[in-house]
Amino acid sequence: MSLDLSFLHKSLKAKGFKIKKEGDHYYGRFYLNDKIITNVRSKVGGLSRKKYKTLGDPLVSRIYQTLHFDNKKQFMDFLECPYSREDYQSKLLEIGLIDLR
Repeated sequence: MSLDLSFLHKSLKAKGFKIKKEGDHYYGRFYLNDKIITNVRSKVGGLSRKKYKTLGDPLVSRIYQTLHFDNKKQFMDFLECPYSREDYQSKLLEIGLIDLR
């Protein structure tokens, strides 16, 4: 399975992630109410965005694992909208990666 890089970035931004370039790579970090209160972060592309427009299966697998999804289907549902930002926040709260106190 390959994933279009621009679709990934656009979908993650819509769900509360901010994409930033750090060195040669792009990282997505989850924000809640425009504040970093979580260390949920993943490499979401690298080197040249012009050269690498799609991500292969091994990188997609690493991304969904580092973002704490149980499987690729759940990750794709998150990107395509059946799995909402609120569902994701609830999951992160449940596993203790964010604390709203």
